[in-house]
Amino acid sequence: MAEGILLYSAAGDPIMARGTKAGAIRTVKRIPDFAELVKAGKVWGALDTTTNVALVARPTTLASLTAQNPVNSETWKVLFAILAYTDVVPATLGMVSIWHCVSKLAAAAFTRDLVLQGTGAGTAFSYKGGKSYDGDLILDRGATVVDDGWVPVGEPIESNIATTNFVSREIPLRVPVILPPGQHHSLQTLATVVTFETALGYVWAEVEKEELE
Repeated sequence: MAEGILLYSAAGDPIMARGTKAGAIRTVKRIPDFAELVKAGKVWGALDTTTNVALVARPTTLASLTAQNPVNSETWKVLFAILAYTDVVPATLGMVSIWHCVSKLAAAAFTRDLVLQGTGAGTAFSYKGGKSYDGDLILDRGATVVDDGWVPVGEPIESNIATTNFVSREIPLRVPVILPPGQHHSLQTLATVVTFETALGYVWAEVEKEELE
């Protein structure tokens, strides 16, 4: 059961804080509630319309899709989910797993291969609706990145239909990825057999730094 704890600021003003019966201060550090971010028009989604051939070995320095928060951005980007679909599949049972890599160092600006502003296929959409993208996220297709440690994420995409069948998936990130200004995050696909082609995308929020503290 929470109790009130009276604190004092440096100026001597009383501040009421929540705490436990034992007297410990109750603090909650979190990413803002997803519904609140949607209501504020801060959550976006975008899916590439161009597919890339999946790798058949662990990813290294070639990324299928890279999201970068520009170094001079006024917002922090929070990646909540990954979007994916297969466009071309081999004539056999196969699986495509998605891997991701979070950069350790800032990099020069990547290429804006996806034009997120405006309307049409491949542009960003607001989860609030009725709003065009007004942010500055960079999405680069086929970028060369530093191998900072790739790990698989989510369940694989399975297919046994030898045609263009658009098997698709949204993969929520159990641990959201936060990109401060200058940082980037990369995706790559790994297939059990050759000739898989997959397109990727993101669901993300753009928030002020103070909202994450």
